[in-house]
Amino acid sequence: MSYAIIRIQKMTIGTVKGIQIHDQREKEFSHTNPDIDFSKSDLNEDLYNSKNINYNQEIKNKIKELNLTRAVRKDAIVMCQSLITSDKSFFDKLSSQEQKQFFKDSFEFIKETYSEKNIISANVHYDEKTPHMHVNFVPITNDGRLCAKDLFKRVDLIKLHDNFSKHCKEHGYDLERGESKGDLKKHLSVEEFKIKTKKEELEKSKIEFNKADNELNIKSKRLKNLTTNISTLEQTNVKKSFIGSKVTLQEDDYNKILKLAEKGVLNETSLNELKRVNASLEQNNLSYHEGFTEYSNKYFKLKKEHKKLTDNVVSLIKEHKIMTNILDKHNLMPEFKNELKNEKETERISRKSKSEDLER
Repeated sequence: MSYAIIRIQKMTIGTVKGIQIHDQREKEFSHTNPDIDFSKSDLNEDLYNSKNINYNQEIKNKIKELNLTRAVRKDAIVMCQSLITSDKSFFDKLSSQEQKQFFKDSFEFIKETYSEKNIISANVHYDEKTPHMHVNFVPITNDGRLCAKDLFKRVDLIKLHDNFSKHCKEHGYDLERGESKGDLKKHLSVEEFKIKTKKEELEKSKIEFNKADNELNIKSKRLKNLTTNISTLEQTNVKKSFIGSKVTLQEDDYNKILKLAEKGVLNETSLNELKRVNASLEQNNLSYHEGFTEYSNKYFKLKKEHKKLTDNVVSLIKEHKIMTNILDKHNLMPEFKNELKNEKETERISRKSKSEDLER
């Protein structure tokens, strides 16, 4: 069973450049994503732009059109990304043209949901393990506000999954809803989603490996029995008759040959086919083992990186708590907040002054 997967990730202005480099494959190497096969990157396509663009500039242009009364905060969510995909087995059933049509249909859904005028890009990647699409857009509400919070409340995310699943079924794709109804867990980030996907693929590889291994054992036993029967046949006592070209043999030996013949053991074609199947299973067994090892190594590498990031966050939280305690202990917190407020006000005035100079 395959699922219609759609994920939303929020971006501040500081993370946009990295997303642009990844989505548009602006570098011919990646230290963070070993799944990319750059020899296949020519197969990728952008369903919205005819060439690479500057994401930050496009975002600024779209925000400028809003005529906001206040300056956009540095930590504001200025871009959101929708990741659309399914599992590898779903795409394996589709031709190249059908895969492209799936992403075109999915992109239409995003345009209808978040408005085409807010779209930045729609990059489809065919150069990774599983085809997927990144659709980037500026989170602008229907009343013209830059506000990702209002667009992606929990109830909105549930509705998003419902509608996307319905959209896929209406277009003839045999996909189940990505998450169970009422699931209010936070959406996974792209990296967390990849870790989750790798873990699922690893579990599938384990099952396929065990299945192939069991089949190999069964075929090996059958081949061993076959060899034993042939050895028994070779030991049969055959004597040439004095009359003509006929041979004679004991009744027990004759019955053995007859029994083996009835089982089809003497059929050379069956023997060769059995050997061929056995060789094929041995090759499959080797492939599954190599795949299992590869996915296992990648999964634990991502898990290690995730733990490192988590430890950094915990460390920063501790440092913040220590600084807060020191400020409170020496009654410096009001003074600190006041200085911070003054800095923000100075920065705001500076930005306003620069903006007025540009307008002149």
